[in-house]
Amino acid sequence: MLNLNFDLYPFLIAFSILIDVFLIEFYFRKNGYGKENAIAFELNLVIAAFFGVVGAILRQNLYDFIENPHTYHFTWSMTFFGGLLFGAGSFLLGYYFVIRKKYPKSLSPILSLAGACIPFSHGIGRIGCFLDGCCYGKPVPENSPFAWIGIKFHTTSVKVYPTNLFECIFLLLLASILFYLVFKKHSSYTLSIYRISYGIFRFLIEYLRGDHRGSFIPGISPSQFWSLRLFIGGILYLVLLLILKRNKFNSETN
Repeated sequence: MLNLNFDLYPFLIAFSILIDVFLIEFYFRKNGYGKENAIAFELNLVIAAFFGVVGAILRQNLYDFIENPHTYHFTWSMTFFGGLLFGAGSFLLGYYFVIRKKYPKSLSPILSLAGACIPFSHGIGRIGCFLDGCCYGKPVPENSPFAWIGIKFHTTSVKVYPTNLFECIFLLLLASILFYLVFKKHSSYTLSIYRISYGIFRFLIEYLRGDHRGSFIPGISPSQFWSLRLFIGGILYLVLLLILKRNKFNSETN
């Protein structure tokens, strides 16, 4: 396994965001939204990505401080949920206060595209976790039938479950399905599908994680807490979409 002197995660996230920008450009051109609208959303995405990185770093430091304020020291490590919260928040603020005035169409297509772009970028970032030897799982018992799955990273002394690789595969497969739903089926449910499916997956895979990241709620990890919020938010958003669809259908038939 590679032993690098720098963290690949932010570089791969930045690379994936560039791909997301090209996908947004392609989506806008294909659906006739106009070049100016595409550029506005791309700039908003880049700005949101910057604030996402800031949020990811701040949230990790908050976890570290809460866990042990006496030994706390600043770190450049990042957490996905912190990045998602700050990034999504800044994107929506940019849309509401700047883009909405020049982009009168519904935000729904953009949220649908975001539902595919987020797991894609996260999955690419997990490749960096795999190469860096972080976000790994618990040690694999030698007598386990799954012993062949175990990988010894340069950061571990024994073979562990490669949860970073499991998550990478899941996220990229999920992103592929969601991109298909966006570009071929014009589905408006991709964001809710992402939130529900990843919330469940992340909550469960946390039981295999072996790296300690603090815990401010007894019995569950911080990521499991945010996974529950992600899942519940996905359910609520799905219900909202179904209600809006039913109301639109009723108004058209009356």
